[in-house]
Amino acid sequence: MSQKTSFLDLIKELAKIADRGWSEVATHLPPGRIPIGYFCPYVPEELLQAAGTVPLRLMDMPVKISHAQAHLPAYCCHLVKSSLENYLRGDLDFLQGIVFSQSCDTMKGLADIWTIEGRLPFQFNLMVPTRLNSPLARDYFRIEVENLKAALEKKLGKISDESLKEAVRLFNQIRKRLRTLYARMRLDPGRLPGKGLAQIVQAGYLMDRDQYLQLLTGLLDSWPDQSAGKTPEVPLYLSGNIVHSGDWFSLIEEAGGRIVYDDLCSGARTLRLTIKEEGDPLDALVDRYFTNYLCPTKHQGIEAHQELLLKEVQESGAKGVIFLFYKYCESYYFDYPDLKKLLEGKGFPTLLLEIEDPSQAREQMKIRLQAFVEMLS
Repeated sequence: MSQKTSFLDLIKELAKIADRGWSEVATHLPPGRIPIGYFCPYVPEELLQAAGTVPLRLMDMPVKISHAQAHLPAYCCHLVKSSLENYLRGDLDFLQGIVFSQSCDTMKGLADIWTIEGRLPFQFNLMVPTRLNSPLARDYFRIEVENLKAALEKKLGKISDESLKEAVRLFNQIRKRLRTLYARMRLDPGRLPGKGLAQIVQAGYLMDRDQYLQLLTGLLDSWPDQSAGKTPEVPLYLSGNIVHSGDWFSLIEEAGGRIVYDDLCSGARTLRLTIKEEGDPLDALVDRYFTNYLCPTKHQGIEAHQELLLKEVQESGAKGVIFLFYKYCESYYFDYPDLKKLLEGKGFPTLLLEIEDPSQAREQMKIRLQAFVEMLS
């Protein structure tokens, strides 16, 4: 197989994995590992991996809402609606457990509904502190992670320090390769479209991580030496929560934009900070998740996210910033006015788009994107 063919085949394979529905995800699980679901990036995947599970991040799968609306008010985001719909339909019955983390009010309500329904044999609610700038809050988070470890051990057996260290090394390598992929995309923008990059990242949430690392390594090793050349599109930075469909990236590129970096809950934001591989592995795990800004439902000081976002936008070479927020996601909307003011004050125009089903109002969104890109051209 030639280098070019190998590179393209790996992209296609990862895209196919990213597009799997839950029934396909279930049929491709490795033997001997137990599937455990989670939503939030504050859930320590390494601990789930060390317990002998396959951590599966519950994304917003396309589904017609017919059962969930009886349990939820109309102003819930589509992630919660679609996930509950999948749960009530039985699409997630292959899971052997779920780990929630304390984030927004809607997600806390969803955890309560799952508890009442009781379809899964294991559920743990990880109480992540709201304030992440206090030593007492770190101590509290350490206790919560210990409680999660104890609950997993009661269900699945002892989690050794060595298995946790091995899981830490695995996820460090995965994040390192994804950061390398983002860097190569910036240097060789014509090589891979934004949708392709989003699918590569999303595939990792839906599969065995050892296999995922092998695919990422192969992808980077087969990256063609010759650059695909510069592209005429306007460089853009994306910020927001989970972007469940690569079609949003395609829509941006169809409008003449090129995604150079992101601060997405389902993207590069989860790649920040490497876990220390020396010393107490549980302590290193707590440090990484406690000191990492992953969500506006958490507080590290009012300037923390602003400074980090501005720095990344400036370093990315973007000409503008697009915010992609779930409709009704209050936590993100609370931060938005300050972020918009900061970025535009520094010369970076912004555009806010509410995302749910990308097939809805597609042309309207495309017109808004085209107008924004033309303004930056």
